Amino acid sequence: MSGAPATVAGMFEMTESALVAASADTVWSDLTDAPRLAEWIWPPRFETTAVVEPAALGRWEVRSSVADLAVLGRVVDIDAPTRLRLEWRWEGEEHATDAELTLDGAADAATRVTVRHAGFLSAEERDSHIEGWSNCLQRLVDRHGGVASFG
Repeated sequence: MSGAPATVAGMFEMTESALVAASADTVWSDLTDAPRLAEWIWPPRFETTAVVEPAALGRWEVRSSVADLAVLGRVVDIDAPTRLRLEWRWEGEEHATDAELTLDGAADAATRVTVRHAGFLSAEERDSHIEGWSNCLQRLVDRHGGVASFG
């Protein structure tokens, strides 16, 4: 994963990526099928639940009662099985950010998963999301095999 931080028009953004040893269709299902998403997005101890409506303006929500946190996402744009763009807002917060996940075919039937997340108000907020996405993508690699390239 490549945590290349950047700043755009006073906002902060980040990009993380991983090479997952699974087809784009399989990874797409991991992002857009609620039970599959809940299995890997957060640690098992969080007892995660998810709601996914994979259509424009559909819900994309991840929740953990155990950890007392939730992402209340909304699908901004979707192009199966290669691109999912979300309005991303943590429950209890007013500020929303923009998270785009792209899937690109790679050698040996693997898939390059890239997360571009923008609109952070501070470097600290961005940095916590770099860590969060790195951990999420590592769990996706652990699920299927592959390479998490941090940097």
